[in-house]
Amino acid sequence: MNTRLLAALAFTTAILAPKAAASINAYTVNFNDNAATYTGNFLRYGDDSTMTGLTWGAAVGTNGGGGLTVTEGAARNLFYRPNPTAANATSTFNISAQAANTTFTSTLDFQWGSTTATTQTLITAGFVPSNTSQTALTSSGALAGSLIRTASGSIVTLRMRNGTANAGSTLDFNQSALTAGNWYRLSYELTKTAVTNTFDYTVSLFSIGATGTSTASLFNDGSKNITLSGSVTNSAIYADTDAFFAYDIRGDANGVSRVDNFSVATSAVPEPSTYALVAGFLAVGFAASRRGGRSRA
Repeated sequence: MNTRLLAALAFTTAILAPKAAASINAYTVNFNDNAATYTGNFLRYGDDSTMTGLTWGAAVGTNGGGGLTVTEGAARNLFYRPNPTAANATSTFNISAQAANTTFTSTLDFQWGSTTATTQTLITAGFVPSNTSQTALTSSGALAGSLIRTASGSIVTLRMRNGTANAGSTLDFNQSALTAGNWYRLSYELTKTAVTNTFDYTVSLFSIGATGTSTASLFNDGSKNITLSGSVTNSAIYADTDAFFAYDIRGDANGVSRVDNFSVATSAVPEPSTYALVAGFLAVGFAASRRGGRSRA
Protein backbone atom coordinates (compact mmCIF):
# COMPACT_ATOMS: atom_id res chain seq x y z
CA MET A 1 0.00 0.00 0.00
CA ASN A 2 1.22 3.54 -0.77
CA THR A 3 3.01 5.14 2.18
CA ARG A 4 0.89 8.29 1.89
CA LEU A 5 -2.30 6.29 2.13
CA LEU A 6 -0.89 4.44 5.13
CA ALA A 7 -0.11 7.75 6.78
CA ALA A 8 -3.64 8.96 6.15
CA LEU A 9 -5.07 5.77 7.64
CA ALA A 10 -2.84 6.10 10.69
CA PHE A 11 -3.97 9.68 11.20
CA THR A 12 -7.59 8.59 10.90
CA THR A 13 -7.09 5.94 13.55
CA ALA A 14 -5.55 8.52 15.85
CA ILE A 15 -8.55 10.81 15.41
CA LEU A 16 -11.07 8.10 16.24
CA ALA A 17 -9.10 6.56 19.11
CA PRO A 18 -10.28 7.40 22.65
CA LYS A 19 -8.40 10.32 24.13
CA ALA A 20 -6.39 9.81 27.29
CA ALA A 21 -7.98 11.34 30.35
CA ALA A 22 -7.68 11.24 34.09
CA SER A 23 -10.99 9.45 34.34
CA ILE A 24 -11.75 6.02 32.98
CA ASN A 25 -14.00 4.81 30.18
CA ALA A 26 -14.92 1.39 31.56
CA TYR A 27 -14.40 -1.24 34.21
CA THR A 28 -15.43 -4.85 34.69
CA VAL A 29 -15.21 -7.27 37.59
CA ASN A 30 -16.28 -10.91 37.32
CA PHE A 31 -15.22 -12.11 40.80
CA ASN A 32 -13.58 -15.21 39.35
CA ASP A 33 -10.16 -14.66 40.88
CA ASN A 34 -10.56 -14.80 44.66
CA ALA A 35 -11.77 -12.73 47.57
CA ALA A 36 -9.25 -10.04 46.62
CA THR A 37 -11.40 -9.14 43.62
CA TYR A 38 -13.86 -7.48 45.95
CA THR A 39 -12.20 -6.95 49.35
CA GLY A 40 -12.05 -3.24 50.11
CA ASN A 41 -14.47 -2.39 47.31
CA PHE A 42 -17.69 -3.18 49.16
CA LEU A 43 -18.72 -1.00 52.07
CA ARG A 44 -21.91 -0.59 54.02
CA TYR A 45 -23.83 2.63 53.47
CA GLY A 46 -22.40 5.43 55.58
CA ASP A 47 -19.42 3.38 56.73
CA ASP A 48 -16.04 3.89 55.07
CA SER A 49 -14.26 1.25 57.11
CA THR A 50 -16.47 -1.84 57.40
CA MET A 51 -17.11 -4.47 54.73
CA THR A 52 -19.87 -6.83 55.80
CA GLY A 53 -22.86 -8.65 54.41
CA LEU A 54 -21.12 -10.49 51.57
CA THR A 55 -19.26 -13.74 51.21
CA TRP A 56 -17.11 -14.58 48.22
CA GLY A 57 -17.33 -18.13 46.90
CA ALA A 58 -15.49 -19.91 44.11
CA ALA A 59 -18.67 -21.55 42.80
CA VAL A 60 -21.58 -19.24 43.70
CA GLY A 61 -21.52 -17.04 40.60
CA THR A 62 -22.82 -17.54 37.08
CA ASN A 63 -21.85 -20.80 35.40
CA GLY A 64 -20.56 -22.11 38.73
CA GLY A 65 -17.74 -19.57 38.82
CA GLY A 66 -16.70 -17.02 41.41
CA GLY A 67 -19.36 -14.74 42.80
CA LEU A 68 -20.77 -13.18 45.94
CA THR A 69 -23.48 -14.40 48.28
CA VAL A 70 -25.47 -11.49 49.71
CA THR A 71 -26.43 -11.69 53.39
CA GLU A 72 -27.20 -8.05 54.20
CA GLY A 73 -30.98 -8.09 54.39
CA ALA A 74 -31.89 -5.95 57.35
CA ALA A 75 -29.38 -3.22 58.15
CA ARG A 76 -27.81 -0.98 55.49
CA ASN A 77 -27.28 -1.29 51.77
CA LEU A 78 -23.97 -2.62 50.52
CA PHE A 79 -22.18 -0.19 48.30
CA TYR A 80 -19.65 -1.14 45.62
CA ARG A 81 -17.14 1.15 43.97
CA PRO A 82 -13.58 0.16 43.03
CA ASN A 83 -10.76 1.26 45.30
CA PRO A 84 -12.69 3.51 47.67
CA THR A 85 -9.55 4.16 49.71
CA ALA A 86 -7.60 5.34 46.66
CA ALA A 87 -9.74 8.35 45.77
CA ASN A 88 -11.92 6.02 43.69
CA ALA A 89 -9.47 6.38 40.84
CA THR A 90 -10.77 3.37 38.97
CA SER A 91 -14.44 4.32 39.13
CA THR A 92 -14.26 8.02 38.28
CA PHE A 93 -15.97 9.22 35.11
CA ASN A 94 -15.55 12.74 33.73
CA ILE A 95 -19.07 13.17 32.43
CA SER A 96 -18.68 16.90 31.85
CA ALA A 97 -15.97 16.25 29.25
CA GLN A 98 -18.01 13.71 27.32
CA ALA A 99 -19.60 14.80 24.04
CA ALA A 100 -23.31 14.65 23.33
CA ASN A 101 -24.52 11.15 22.39
CA THR A 102 -22.06 9.48 24.74
CA THR A 103 -23.73 6.44 26.30
CA PHE A 104 -22.81 4.79 29.59
CA THR A 105 -23.93 1.15 29.64
CA SER A 106 -23.89 -0.97 32.76
CA THR A 107 -25.00 -4.52 33.49
CA LEU A 108 -24.91 -6.67 36.60
CA ASP A 109 -26.07 -10.24 37.11
CA PHE A 110 -27.98 -11.41 40.16
CA GLN A 111 -29.78 -14.48 41.41
CA TRP A 112 -33.32 -14.13 42.77
CA GLY A 113 -33.77 -16.23 45.88
CA SER A 114 -37.50 -16.40 46.62
CA THR A 115 -40.75 -15.46 44.88
CA THR A 116 -42.88 -15.54 48.03
CA ALA A 117 -40.86 -13.42 50.48
CA THR A 118 -41.77 -9.86 51.46
CA THR A 119 -38.53 -8.55 52.96
CA GLN A 120 -36.94 -5.54 51.28
CA THR A 121 -34.38 -6.31 48.60
CA LEU A 122 -32.90 -4.17 45.88
CA ILE A 123 -30.16 -3.84 43.32
CA THR A 124 -29.15 -0.50 41.81
CA ALA A 125 -26.50 0.81 39.40
CA GLY A 126 -25.61 4.41 38.62
CA PHE A 127 -23.66 7.59 39.25
CA VAL A 128 -23.08 9.53 42.44
CA PRO A 129 -21.77 13.10 42.04
CA SER A 130 -18.47 14.57 43.15
CA ASN A 131 -16.84 11.31 44.17
CA THR A 132 -16.25 12.46 47.71
CA SER A 133 -18.52 10.53 50.05
CA GLN A 134 -20.03 7.16 50.82
CA THR A 135 -23.62 7.90 49.85
CA ALA A 136 -26.47 5.85 48.51
CA LEU A 137 -27.63 5.80 44.89
CA THR A 138 -30.95 7.19 46.11
CA SER A 139 -29.34 10.31 47.62
CA SER A 140 -29.36 13.87 46.30
CA GLY A 141 -27.76 14.23 42.87
CA ALA A 142 -27.46 10.50 42.15
CA LEU A 143 -28.74 9.08 38.87
CA ALA A 144 -29.37 5.34 38.77
CA GLY A 145 -31.43 2.43 37.46
CA SER A 146 -32.91 0.14 40.08
CA LEU A 147 -35.00 -2.93 40.83
CA ILE A 148 -36.64 -3.14 44.26
CA ARG A 149 -39.08 -5.23 46.26
CA THR A 150 -40.23 -3.39 49.35
CA ALA A 151 -41.07 -5.04 52.65
CA SER A 152 -44.79 -4.41 52.15
CA GLY A 153 -45.69 -7.04 49.57
CA SER A 154 -44.82 -9.16 46.56
CA ILE A 155 -44.56 -6.41 43.95
CA VAL A 156 -41.20 -5.78 42.29
CA THR A 157 -40.60 -2.32 40.83
CA LEU A 158 -38.26 -1.33 38.01
CA ARG A 159 -37.41 2.34 38.30
CA MET A 160 -35.10 5.14 37.27
CA ARG A 161 -33.87 7.09 40.28
CA ASN A 162 -33.06 10.80 40.07
CA GLY A 163 -31.74 11.89 43.42
CA THR A 164 -34.26 11.17 46.16
CA ALA A 165 -37.20 10.53 43.81
CA ASN A 166 -38.19 8.34 40.90
CA ALA A 167 -37.71 9.86 37.46
CA GLY A 168 -40.93 9.60 35.47
CA SER A 169 -42.95 6.40 35.59
CA THR A 170 -42.06 3.13 37.30
CA LEU A 171 -42.95 -0.38 36.18
CA ASP A 172 -44.44 -2.92 38.59
CA PHE A 173 -44.81 -6.67 38.26
CA ASN A 174 -45.53 -9.53 40.62
CA GLN A 175 -42.48 -11.46 41.74
CA SER A 176 -44.34 -14.71 41.06
CA ALA A 177 -43.38 -14.17 37.40
CA LEU A 178 -39.73 -14.68 38.38
CA THR A 179 -38.18 -18.09 38.94
CA ALA A 180 -36.59 -18.67 42.33
CA GLY A 181 -32.93 -19.56 41.94
CA ASN A 182 -32.63 -18.23 38.39
CA TRP A 183 -30.25 -15.51 37.26
CA TYR A 184 -31.30 -12.13 35.90
CA ARG A 185 -29.49 -9.09 34.54
CA LEU A 186 -30.18 -5.46 35.31
CA SER A 187 -29.22 -3.27 32.35
CA TYR A 188 -28.83 0.49 32.73
CA GLU A 189 -28.11 2.82 29.82
CA LEU A 190 -27.63 6.55 30.23
CA THR A 191 -26.99 8.83 27.24
CA LYS A 192 -25.79 12.41 27.59
CA THR A 193 -27.82 14.49 25.16
CA ALA A 194 -27.02 17.81 23.49
CA VAL A 195 -29.65 19.48 25.68
CA THR A 196 -27.91 20.88 28.75
CA ASN A 197 -28.46 18.80 31.91
CA THR A 198 -30.58 16.23 30.06
CA PHE A 199 -30.01 12.49 29.72
CA ASP A 200 -31.92 9.76 27.92
CA TYR A 201 -32.18 6.49 29.83
CA THR A 202 -33.24 2.88 29.48
CA VAL A 203 -33.51 0.49 32.41
CA SER A 204 -34.31 -3.14 31.62
CA LEU A 205 -34.52 -6.55 33.24
CA PHE A 206 -33.21 -9.56 31.32
CA SER A 207 -33.47 -13.27 32.06
CA ILE A 208 -30.23 -15.27 31.74
CA GLY A 209 -31.36 -18.68 32.96
CA ALA A 210 -30.66 -21.16 35.74
CA THR A 211 -26.88 -20.83 35.55
CA GLY A 212 -26.61 -17.28 34.24
CA THR A 213 -25.23 -18.40 30.89
CA SER A 214 -28.33 -18.31 28.69
CA THR A 215 -28.60 -15.69 25.96
CA ALA A 216 -30.05 -12.62 27.62
CA SER A 217 -33.74 -12.16 26.79
CA LEU A 218 -35.83 -9.18 27.82
CA PHE A 219 -37.95 -10.33 30.75
CA ASN A 220 -41.72 -10.43 30.27
CA ASP A 221 -44.08 -11.02 33.21
CA GLY A 222 -46.74 -12.52 30.96
CA SER A 223 -48.31 -9.22 29.95
CA LYS A 224 -45.49 -6.74 29.36
CA ASN A 225 -41.75 -6.40 28.81
CA ILE A 226 -39.94 -5.16 31.89
CA THR A 227 -38.16 -2.10 30.52
CA LEU A 228 -38.37 1.67 31.02
CA SER A 229 -37.16 4.49 28.76
CA GLY A 230 -37.36 8.26 29.02
CA SER A 231 -35.50 11.48 29.63
CA VAL A 232 -34.34 13.00 32.88
CA THR A 233 -32.79 16.32 33.96
CA ASN A 234 -29.84 16.20 36.34
CA SER A 235 -27.42 19.13 36.46
CA ALA A 236 -25.15 17.59 39.10
CA ILE A 237 -24.18 14.56 37.00
CA TYR A 238 -24.21 16.39 33.64
CA ALA A 239 -21.51 18.82 34.77
CA ASP A 240 -19.57 16.41 36.99
CA THR A 241 -15.88 15.93 36.29
CA ASP A 242 -15.40 13.12 38.82
CA ALA A 243 -18.66 11.25 39.19
CA PHE A 244 -18.20 7.74 40.46
CA PHE A 245 -20.12 4.72 39.26
CA ALA A 246 -21.38 2.45 41.98
CA TYR A 247 -23.62 -0.53 42.74
CA ASP A 248 -26.03 -0.54 45.66
CA ILE A 249 -27.29 -3.91 46.96
CA ARG A 250 -29.47 -5.26 49.73
CA GLY A 251 -30.63 -8.84 49.89
CA ASP A 252 -30.36 -12.33 51.32
CA ALA A 253 -31.72 -15.78 50.53
CA ASN A 254 -35.19 -14.24 50.21
CA GLY A 255 -34.33 -11.70 47.51
CA VAL A 256 -31.20 -10.67 45.65
CA SER A 257 -29.24 -13.62 46.95
CA ARG A 258 -26.10 -13.66 44.77
CA VAL A 259 -24.38 -11.17 42.48
CA ASP A 260 -21.77 -11.40 39.73
CA ASN A 261 -20.31 -9.72 36.63
CA PHE A 262 -20.36 -5.97 37.20
CA SER A 263 -19.51 -3.86 34.17
CA VAL A 264 -19.82 -0.31 32.93
CA ALA A 265 -18.55 1.04 29.61
CA THR A 266 -18.61 4.31 27.71
CA SER A 267 -19.36 4.53 24.01
CA ALA A 268 -19.25 7.84 22.17
CA VAL A 269 -20.46 8.76 18.70
CA PRO A 270 -17.87 10.97 16.92
CA GLU A 271 -19.12 14.40 15.97
CA PRO A 272 -20.09 14.95 12.29
CA SER A 273 -17.13 17.31 11.93
CA THR A 274 -14.82 14.47 12.92
CA TYR A 275 -16.24 12.23 10.22
CA ALA A 276 -15.82 15.05 7.69
CA LEU A 277 -12.19 15.51 8.71
CA VAL A 278 -11.54 11.78 8.46
CA ALA A 279 -13.17 11.61 5.03
CA GLY A 280 -11.04 14.51 3.87
CA PHE A 281 -7.78 12.91 4.93
CA LEU A 282 -8.77 9.60 3.39
CA ALA A 283 -9.59 11.35 0.14
CA VAL A 284 -6.22 13.10 0.16
CA GLY A 285 -4.47 9.82 0.89
CA PHE A 286 -6.35 8.02 -1.86
CA ALA A 287 -5.58 10.75 -4.38
CA ALA A 288 -1.91 10.66 -3.43
CA SER A 289 -1.90 6.91 -3.85
CA ARG A 290 -3.43 7.18 -7.34
CA ARG A 291 -0.87 9.78 -8.38
CA GLY A 292 1.96 7.64 -7.07
CA GLY A 293 0.63 4.63 -8.99
CA ARG A 294 0.45 6.56 -12.26
CA SER A 295 3.98 7.90 -11.86
CA ARG A 296 5.33 4.37 -11.54
CA ALA A 297 3.40 3.06 -14.59
